[in-house]
Amino acid sequence: MLGAVFIALIGGAAVGMSRSINGRLTMDRGAFTASAWNHWIGFLLLSVYILLFHRVGLPLLADVPFFYLVGGVIGACFVVISSYVFPRIGAARSGLLIIGGQMITGLLIDLARGTAHFHPGQVAGVGLILTGIYLTRYTR
Repeated sequence: MLGAVFIALIGGAAVGMSRSINGRLTMDRGAFTASAWNHWIGFLLLSVYILLFHRVGLPLLADVPFFYLVGGVIGACFVVISSYVFPRIGAARSGLLIIGGQMITGLLIDLARGTAHFHPGQVAGVGLILTGIYLTRYTR
């Protein structure tokens, strides 16, 4: 469990660094160009990894339902959006808004799928997230 927590923290740090770098590229080349570079480099890196360590190619996608590939479209939209907002509102506000959106959406997905049981602490948590977003946006 502790290992997974540590890996998640590293993942969060990687997202923050990636968004900051893509934000700078966005200011120079535009959000869609920054996103395209992000995805091409990621595609190449993951392709090499799959070919070297899993020894499979495109047949890997043969049995995947089309709907599951929508995650890639959503991921591309996320990169474009975050690349656009990071240089405009800053890393801390962008990060808080992105994490707030993830937390609220995650809760809604869990409730819709029936994998989480509703309790007052969830409402309090969402309220705290929204309060934090308000405080970072509208206070100095």
